Amino acid sequence: MKFLYIKEDENTLLEQCRQQIPAAQKYLFEIYNKKMLTVCLRYIKNEDDALDIINHAFLKVFLKIKQYKSEGRLETWIKRIVINTTIDYIKSDKSYKKNFVQANEFKLYGEPNNEDDVSDKWWDAATSLSMEQLFKMIQNLPPATQLVFNLYALDEYSHKEISKQLKISEGTSKWHLFNARRILKENINKSLTINSNIHDTKKYR
Repeated sequence: MKFLYIKEDENTLLEQCRQQIPAAQKYLFEIYNKKMLTVCLRYIKNEDDALDIINHAFLKVFLKIKQYKSEGRLETWIKRIVINTTIDYIKSDKSYKKNFVQANEFKLYGEPNNEDDVSDKWWDAATSLSMEQLFKMIQNLPPATQLVFNLYALDEYSHKEISKQLKISEGTSKWHLFNARRILKENINKSLTINSNIHDTKKYR
């Protein structure tokens, strides 16, 4: 059988996947596997666990491919399935919800601000850091805070969607986004200061 590449004819590849043709499924997996693994590793630190999640996610992709109506990008549809599968894995740990600061605890930890849609100058400054440095900072956020930050800031979920997905209040989601920004701002500023000092030291040697 002649096999058509997705760049040449995505509709043909999709139709072959809907017919559960193994060669088409294999090719679709090869196209998106690495990119989706990168997404998963933003949430899961252990690569072996992430690989298992990706395999489960793509099994869902192939089972649900008939439901894809070609509305929006295929990659976005697959990414949603990968993220949802990853969240299901995280939620399978019954203790995961203990990581969330609840709305009634804001008085102890501080209220979230209302700057969700405002561009943070400190985040813009972070572009001078390497992606590896930023990725590590995000990975080192507290688990629940990291989860909300990834969903909101990187994967463009709304607080309403996060609330429904994680079974938490929208206020709790907003607090964890606020907490992520606070921690990242501190760490990014520290890193920028260190980099500046190193640069100045080299300059005057």
